[in-house]
Amino acid sequence: MILESKIKQAALLVAVDISFKRIKKSPERCARNLMELGNNTFPNKLTKDQYADFSQQLILLCENKDAQGARELFIQIFF
Repeated sequence: MILESKIKQAALLVAVDISFKRIKKSPERCARNLMELGNNTFPNKLTKDQYADFSQQLILLCENKDAQGARELFIQIFF
């Protein structure tokens, strides 16, 4: 079970990193894709208020092209 969880986490982080390919072109879309990815992987983890708050934080990070900060926030939120 632990190995399965680690594989799931690794695959999720690869998907997160792929999401940053277009961070410069559309930061809002990048942030939205990250939130949808996390929410689909871990449904019901966030309340609506938490979802909205973290979405805004991710949008700001993506607008500033701070992929590392956005990745760290994603990990903080969903792991």
